[in-house]
Amino acid sequence: MTKDQILYLCRQYLNMFGFPLRLYENGEKILYQNTMNFKADVADKCLENTNWSEDEVSYYIYNDLFYYGSVLFPPYRLVVGPVTEISYPEIELKKEGFKLGLSPSEAAVFAVEMKSVSCISLDTLLQSLILFNFTINGSMLNITDIRVNDSEQRDIACEIKETEYEESAADIFDNKIRTYTIDREIAKKIMSGDVQGLIDGATKVPAASSGHLAPNLLRHQKNFFIRLETICARAAIQAGLDADEVMEVEEMYIIKCEHLNNIDRIKNLQYHMILDYADRVAKQIKFGEKGSRMISEVSKYIRHHLSSAIKTTDIAAALGKSRGGLTMEFKKQTGMNLSDFIKLKKIQEAEELLYETDKSLVAISDHLGFSSQSHFCRVFKELKGMTPSEYREKKYF
Repeated sequence: MTKDQILYLCRQYLNMFGFPLRLYENGEKILYQNTMNFKADVADKCLENTNWSEDEVSYYIYNDLFYYGSVLFPPYRLVVGPVTEISYPEIELKKEGFKLGLSPSEAAVFAVEMKSVSCISLDTLLQSLILFNFTINGSMLNITDIRVNDSEQRDIACEIKETEYEESAADIFDNKIRTYTIDREIAKKIMSGDVQGLIDGATKVPAASSGHLAPNLLRHQKNFFIRLETICARAAIQAGLDADEVMEVEEMYIIKCEHLNNIDRIKNLQYHMILDYADRVAKQIKFGEKGSRMISEVSKYIRHHLSSAIKTTDIAAALGKSRGGLTMEFKKQTGMNLSDFIKLKKIQEAEELLYETDKSLVAISDHLGFSSQSHFCRVFKELKGMTPSEYREKKYF
């Protein structure tokens, strides 16, 4: 096949499936096309350290977020993607761009482009590549040729047969009963908005097994968190919170949990999550659905604009309220000034970035929309009682 024919085939593939594509010749990118008219291929940053397989069709999963697929036909390689099976909040994508070393403006472009990628399954992406591969290499592949490894399947079968449970069936049953009782008590307290009851209960939790949800402690704690998060979210919906709001909060907490690699941090996030749901229910009970919704809408706006210089006038305009009316109502219902609440949310995000990344204070300050590093450090110390540098040093001890 001539080079012109290959380029023609790539364009037809793009027209048919719409996935961003790149064509490399001897490792050099000679073509980049997408249907969204993006200004730049910012996804290149995700592919910098990819070691592609020498198989005709292969795939790469970037940071458990996005899929990329490849078809090899020397000296050319077609790389398609990114695609994903789920939609990510823009603020999370900006954070990912920040971790990749992009500037705030580049991270903003990265977030917009990544948010608009196709939501499809990995198998759908591979089916399209199998068709492309048949056209250019003549090989008749199936999904199982790419996704399923026969030797691994045999190993898995052997491992399952050899697995022995050390606990007796009675012990497992008793543990599940105790865990179920605790889960039910947590759900009941959330449904009644009993924040103090949950705080008190945290010091009186009876011994109970959390099961065996993964082969290692970190993954076990993440799986346990997700399981408990689901219980709390359902309880909040039953208590009358808006289902769409709860689903968004649920996704936010699960994403935060997945980004953590420290069990203590996961446990603290779990405690915060339980109290957060109970607090949301308590606010609805106290202020009624209208007041609770206002607080939720303010929190949602701040969460989606953490990397901007948020002003109270911006929030008021987005909610269709006057600045004075909004700030007065917010203070009345929460006991906190709206401007202080904005600072609090930004500093909470800064804590995560200081803990999870080695980005400079200047970079974190810029990413969170502070006017300067000194302003960021001043606000951080005001709320946390220490400087960002001192906070970061704590994680090493």
